[in-house]
Amino acid sequence: MKVRPLLILLLFAVSTAILAWIYYAATHKHDDRPAPDSRYAETLADLDACGRRKHAKSMQYEYFADIAHCEHHEHHARLFRAMALSERVHEGKCAEAIVRLGGHYAPPVRVVVFRGTTDGNLERSISYDQRSLCTRRGKEIRRALSAGNRYAALILARSDASDYQHIRLMQQSRMQLAPQDTVRTYAVCPVCGCLCGIDHEPDFCPYCLTGRGRFVRFD
Repeated sequence: MKVRPLLILLLFAVSTAILAWIYYAATHKHDDRPAPDSRYAETLADLDACGRRKHAKSMQYEYFADIAHCEHHEHHARLFRAMALSERVHEGKCAEAIVRLGGHYAPPVRVVVFRGTTDGNLERSISYDQRSLCTRRGKEIRRALSAGNRYAALILARSDASDYQHIRLMQQSRMQLAPQDTVRTYAVCPVCGCLCGIDHEPDFCPYCLTGRGRFVRFD
């Protein structure tokens, strides 16, 4: 008679241990990502800042595209939408680099967008990119190179190159506010985010060699 309660107690203890093991296994799943290397702490922070900056700009450009469309500036709406896609691709590259280095990327939860006319929005965007590039002056790229991480340096360098490219395109766009200048279209490489005008569209992306057949066109 005394053996039965002891057996029940033993079974209870075993089942409790099994449940505890299942809970531990579920909450401590093996992560295939490598642990962050302390050498890349600054580079991870730079990649995160770049990704967040690109995320905010992509949302801003989408909003500016809607404004341009409402003002019947379809040429500028196409440019803003093309730049928004380019920025999202660059954000994705930053996030991918962060994960590969053992970190975690989370885009901003809230982004404040600005209002204004199309010409004002172009001017504001150009000014922001110029100030941002001037402030950074390639510091994050040099930090990645100093840490021996050419992969991250390349991601950051391409990100800066896209900012210079967007500045040039927006400056050209500001001089084409007349209705007759609404025929230009744009293409974006979906792999690396390179943006070019259709009239200068290469057969292959100059950065990643993606064929022009895969480009996303805004016309």
